[in-house]
Amino acid sequence: MRTKNDSEDGFKEIKAVPFNQDGETSAAAVNVNTLRYKTPGLIFGLAALLIGIIVVVFFLPDWVKKNNSAASKNLPKSTTVSSIPSVSEPSSSALPSPPDTAIKSPAEVARDVELRKEAQNHLQDILEKQNTLKQNNAQIWSAEKYAAGQNHAAEGDQFYNQQQFLQANTAYKNALLIFDDLVDQIDILYHEKIEQGQQALDSGESMQALSAFEMASLFTDESLLAAKGLQRARKLDEVFMHIEHGNEALNEGRLNDAKNAFQAALELDNETKVARQKLEETNNLLANNQFNAHMTAGYAALEQQRYGTASNEFKHALKIQPASTSAKTALQQTKHQAITLEISNTLQQATDNEKNEQWQKAIELYDYALKLENNLTQAQIGKQRAQRQLLTRQKLDQILSQPERLSNKNIHAEATAYYTNTIKLDNQGPILTKQLNELKTLLEVSATPVTIRLESDNATNVTIYKVGKMGLFKSTELSLRPGKYVAVGKRDGYRDIRVEFLVSQNTMETVIRIAANEKIN
Repeated sequence: MRTKNDSEDGFKEIKAVPFNQDGETSAAAVNVNTLRYKTPGLIFGLAALLIGIIVVVFFLPDWVKKNNSAASKNLPKSTTVSSIPSVSEPSSSALPSPPDTAIKSPAEVARDVELRKEAQNHLQDILEKQNTLKQNNAQIWSAEKYAAGQNHAAEGDQFYNQQQFLQANTAYKNALLIFDDLVDQIDILYHEKIEQGQQALDSGESMQALSAFEMASLFTDESLLAAKGLQRARKLDEVFMHIEHGNEALNEGRLNDAKNAFQAALELDNETKVARQKLEETNNLLANNQFNAHMTAGYAALEQQRYGTASNEFKHALKIQPASTSAKTALQQTKHQAITLEISNTLQQATDNEKNEQWQKAIELYDYALKLENNLTQAQIGKQRAQRQLLTRQKLDQILSQPERLSNKNIHAEATAYYTNTIKLDNQGPILTKQLNELKTLLEVSATPVTIRLESDNATNVTIYKVGKMGLFKSTELSLRPGKYVAVGKRDGYRDIRVEFLVSQNTMETVIRIAANEKIN
């Protein structure tokens, strides 16, 4: 509130000092009084002013220069908004400029330096954000918002050039708020458009796919998903034309035509999900048809006992459907029936060989049957029977091949007992019957003595092994059982003589001479 002593221009009215004859004295008194009260304040003010002048003249220029130099090192020379403002070269603007004559206190200068440094940091952030947004074409997909951020940045430049750093920082912060939000949207919008494009590709909507991938291609596309999506979208109509043809063929049961159509679609774009699913469905149908065909052929062969063919058909079916229980069961059934038939045939062959007294062959057949089924009782019994018959034949062959041994009473008795036991065997075949008859005759013959005639020189002492000493004789007769005999003749001064002879029904008229005639020199 203005007092009555205040003038219109705001200055206080100065009143005249009363004048007297002692005016000088009065003036001095006034001055003395005034100085008495104001001297301390004046001295303090002058001291502060002197310090300020020294700081401004000697220290402030270097201080400002250093701060400007350090800040400028961290910033590009220019931004896309405007050149970085300079304190020494203020730009012309519509905004009011601060009076050049204003002298700032050191505190104000220090504050301006901090504000200017802060503004330069904001500028650096703005440059980075602008670069990122330009690389991702933000001026296209968010033109209005991007322009608003640019305007705030330009406004900040103007304040900066006029060294109004506080206002510049406010404008820069407003620009950064917008730019930060746009940068945050880049990744979200890119993936959103990629997903929309993929969905459109899967559903066959070519226009939507093109639109989505064109929008996604505005962004930095390091994964090349947008570029790849555009390529696929341009071929999408042709791809789905093949898919439609395949669907028609599939509905009409023309599976091979459907398969060719879906394959043609995949040749254009091998990532089309619908084509892949349809091709898999068609292949499954074709495989099922092939499976059923092999199973049908297998069962037909099984009924005809063509087990090899049936087995091959069921194996082909299993290759198509490895987990098929029906194919596995059919294969096991084929194997079982084939083995059963083979066992039956083998046993029949073994029986036939037994009837023909082919005991060794029968044994081999029974062994094969036991390999097919190791607990087969019929084969086990048949093998034992064939082995006994084989041993009997071998024993009889041995006796009949050495009839001379029957001259020995013990061997004759043993052979007679064996004959008696063997003759009791059932189901004697012709071969065994013949062997037994031969043995019977041989036993009878070997038990009937045969008279033989022996001659010597009446000087040789003769001994017949298994019979006894015959002594000296010129001629004699002897009854011997058929068999093989050995006679030895000894005479002093002569070499011994050894004569082996066989006694049989045919040797009755044979003369056996035993005489030692060779002198010893």
